[in-house]
Amino acid sequence: MVKETFPGIFYALLLQDFPESLVETMAVFSILNLRLRDKKVLFIALLQTLTNLVRLLPIAFGMHTVILSLSLAIYTRLITKAQLSKIFLAILITFVIIGVVELIYSEPLLKVTGLKYETVFADPVLRAAFALPYEIVLLVVALSKNYYNQRKGLIC
Repeated sequence: MVKETFPGIFYALLLQDFPESLVETMAVFSILNLRLRDKKVLFIALLQTLTNLVRLLPIAFGMHTVILSLSLAIYTRLITKAQLSKIFLAILITFVIIGVVELIYSEPLLKVTGLKYETVFADPVLRAAFALPYEIVLLVVALSKNYYNQRKGLIC
């Protein structure tokens, strides 16, 4: 079980969980050809940020990813009425991007900084800093796909 204080939880929500939820939601919306300049994106990101508290639960490694994927799908479906199969595909694509990018940069970044994974995971500021590369990649993917959608008139 992760033992975090209230300020640690607050910093984690503010520095990592909200930005991560926002770019994930933006990526899902852009893959679904939905408008990014919409209050729905922010609302789903806020709901997803609160759902990120599931990371504090003593559950098996990787289960939080399943729970967060399902919650993102449910929130997106309830708020946008998009087709559930397309939502799951968009979420899968988003999580594959996150996984690939993390595989590419995690090990080298840990070696360069001389930090251990446990140290990074325990500190909300370090955890947010180590999440920044994939958040930037997801933001670029979301904005690029949104630009493409606008140019081709695909926005729903």
